This record gives sequence, C-alpha cells and structure tokens, in this order.
Amino acid sequence: MIRVILLVLVIIALSLGGAWIADHPGSFSVDWLGWRVETSFAVALAVLVVGLVALAIVVRLLSGLVTGPKSFLRRRAERRRRRGLEAMTRGLAAVAAGDARDARKLSARAERLLDAQPLADMLAAQSAQLAEDPAEAERRWTRMLEHEETAELGLRGLAVMARRQGDGAAAVARAREALAKRPGTRWALETVFEVKLAEGDWAEAEAALTALERHKHLDREESRRRQSALEIERARADSAAGHHDDATTRARTAVKLAPGRPEAAITQVEVAIAAGKLPVARKLIEQNWGAAAHPELGRLYVTLLGGNTTPTERVQRARDLAQIAPTQAESRLLVAETALEAGILGVARDSANKIAVADRDTRAERIAARAAEADGDWQSAAQAWHRAADARPAPGWICSRCNTVHTRWHAVCGSCGSFDTVSWSRPATVPAAMPATTGPAPVVGSAAATPPMDPAAPGRPPAAA
Repeated sequence: MIRVILLVLVIIALSLGGAWIADHPGSFSVDWLGWRVETSFAVALAVLVVGLVALAIVVRLLSGLVTGPKSFLRRRAERRRRRGLEAMTRGLAAVAAGDARDARKLSARAERLLDAQPLADMLAAQSAQLAEDPAEAERRWTRMLEHEETAELGLRGLAVMARRQGDGAAAVARAREALAKRPGTRWALETVFEVKLAEGDWAEAEAALTALERHKHLDREESRRRQSALEIERARADSAAGHHDDATTRARTAVKLAPGRPEAAITQVEVAIAAGKLPVARKLIEQNWGAAAHPELGRLYVTLLGGNTTPTERVQRARDLAQIAPTQAESRLLVAETALEAGILGVARDSANKIAVADRDTRAERIAARAAEADGDWQSAAQAWHRAADARPAPGWICSRCNTVHTRWHAVCGSCGSFDTVSWSRPATVPAAMPATTGPAPVVGSAAATPPMDPAAPGRPPAAA
C-alpha cells in the first residue's frame, strides 16, 4: 500500500514538472570546437537524463565483468555451506534418533562440504560412537583437541568414552585436563565426583562436591544433603578402620547437615557403640528420636544398650524412649513389639491400636494380630490379619531411582549406581524379593523390617466365621 502511494506521488510530481516545463519553454545552446547546438530546454533535459541512465548501465556492466567471477564463487561457496550445514543438522538429528547408518553418511557429506573441520569431527565422533566404532570416535575426539574452540568438547567426548569402557582413571584424567583449562567446568567436576563415588573414594568425591558448590553448580540444600551422605560413608569407613575420633566427628557433621536423616542418626549411634561409648550411644538415640525415629534406633536402645535386663525392664525402656515422641507411630510400634515379645499382651494390643489410622501399615496390623492370637482372641486376630493384607507396606531402605529395596542404607545404590537416592520410605508395592547390595561392612549388626506374614502360613488360626 505504501509503495502504491509513493508511486502515485512520483507520477503526480513528474506530471506537474512536465506541465511546468511545457508552460515555460526555453532555449539551450552549446558552442564547442566550432560546433553549435541549439535546442529547447525540454529536449536538452531529456538527453541529459537518457545519457545518465546509459552511463549507469555501462558502469554496472563493467562492474559486473570485474566482480562477476568473485560473486559467482562466493554464491557457490554459500550454497556449499548451506548444504553442509543442512547435512550437519540432519546428521545430528540422526544421532539423536539412533540411526547410525544415516549419521555416518551425513557426517561424511558434512565433512566434504564444510570447511569447519572441528564441527565435522564432532558429528563424525558421535556417529562413530553410535556405530560402535570406538577407535574412529577416539581419533575424532582427539583431533578436536588441536583447536582451542573445540578442545573442551573433545575432552568431554573422550571422558564419556572412557567411562563407557569402564576406564574411570582415564575419564578423571580428561576431566582434570578440562579443569586445568577452565576451573569450575561443571561436567568435569561431575565426572570426577561420579567416578570417585563408584570407586568408593569418599575423600576425592567430597572434594569434587565442595568444588561444585563453590562454583554455584548446586544449591545449598542439595549440597548439604549430598555432603551428609558422604560424611556418613566416611564415618563408617573410619570406624571400620578403628579411627573412632574421626568417625565420631564425621557422624556428628552428617547429623548436623541433615538432622532428619535416620541413616545419619543410626551411623552416629553405631560409631559410638563401636568406640565402646555405650552411655553416649544411649544419649544420642534419645536426642535423635524425635526428629529421626527409626526401628533400628529403637532396637539398639532396648536390646543392645539395655544390658542384661528382663523382658519387663525392656518394655519399660521402650516406654521411656517413646515418651520423647509419644504420638509418633514408631514410638507406639516399639512399645507394642517389645511388650509382645515380653508377653505383656494388653500393653502390646493397646499400643498397636493407638496408632493413628493414617500411620498404620502392615507392621501395626501384624503386631495386633499376633497379640490377639496370643491372647486367644481369634476373631480380633482374624480381623487384624485381614487388615494387614490390605494395609500399606512397611517402610524400608528404597532407591527412588530404581525402586530396589536394600537391607541397609548406602550412599550409592548397589543396583543402579545412583547417588543419594536410597531413603527410608514406603514402596508403592510389596517387592517380590530383596536383592543383595554391595557396600562396606556394617559397624554393628542391623535388622531389616520384618516382611509381611503370609496369611496362609502354618500356625495361623483359621479366620473366624
């Protein structure tokens, strides 16, 4: 629309100019070298305009003859670059899609069309990895080290290759090269951290974790939780090696970093027991029971730290500990289970039945059922067993990444290798089996949560009509 308006305005201006010239005719004469040219002003103006147009055309033609070859070569190079970038883009898409054949074909085309060798090397390396050609991939990643702008990418590719091949030392070496060039590189610090975790080198892993936090790659809360997990493992290792003072310090730090972690509280108590400090261990359980109540803490308090006590005295110890957090389900479960073992059935049934409906699980229902059985109340026992079959499962040490149930907490899941994903939680469903896990030997023995009793197990009374 604007162009149409401008065109109309130009036409109007030319028309007005032509009319004005027609209304004001004049003469134009030139004397030059004995020649005399006379004409009207309008004709002279028209000749001048035509001459200027002709001159512009001649200049344009001469310029085209001079710059034409260069322009042709430039346009050809641009088309070649576009085709190369298209091949590069399609090649990266093929790598993402897992199509090794197309990825290698497009990689070769991009390398042929592009002058940017480092980019072509990157695509070629990824294509070779996809095609399971580690020698070619390593050659390409290594060649990228020759260019400063792609050296870090080459180091990362080599580190990833080394980890896939199980060579943690080589991966760490490449990561440290990257850190020497640019301290604080996130992928390099994470590589060192993960490799050292897998190797059980808690000190080096902790150093890498500290660097990740220092360079703002982790928020403070996540860093504190990870730090707590590492301190727990280091405390266990120090305790097993007989370095009780160091173990005590690290266990205390773990609890301070994450006060609500039951694994930290358990480790702190186990370290004190291993050091022969039983009164300290009892006091630690009492201090941590409110924030991190756990069946293992209750077991240690009532049995291992109870000395040569009678069943009735153990029930009293359980009651004393439960008074710290009397409404918690773990407190009532501890009293109920201890009373059941002591044969004090009224206390066992009363404590089990006082557990809030929202907190009840298979443990509470099984205790209620066993206490009712021992008391001869078969109808109540049958009802409790029926509730146990439908109750939510008891908590355990469960990995949130792969849902593996462990008998003991570890910083690294023995099934999927993920870090700090094992926690005391409830499974979505009752696991079919409890796989064994790897890790350092426990400081003292630990007891896993009792599995649900089979309703058809021998010794169970028939359901009441």
